[in-house]
Amino acid sequence: MSKQISAYISSETQANMEHYSATYGVKKGFLIENALDHYLQALYAIPEEFIIPSKLVLSETSFTRVMEMIENPPEPTEALKNLMRRDR
Repeated sequence: MSKQISAYISSETQANMEHYSATYGVKKGFLIENALDHYLQALYAIPEEFIIPSKLVLSETSFTRVMEMIENPPEPTEALKNLMRRDR
């Protein structure tokens, strides 16, 4: 038995969904149900601390700090150098 749900989504997400639906001939309801099902399966399978949100919201102070680090990256620490040297 199917149930209808209602949700608010961003204009960008709606545009992406409509583009995908039109391009691949997939019904939006099917796309939403599949995406939600995959997301819920991931939540059960992956520990919460390893799930990284696809969008981050930064304060103005944090954004400025991130931009400064991108423009002037700090020297790598010894721990990072050792990690990158390890054979995989």
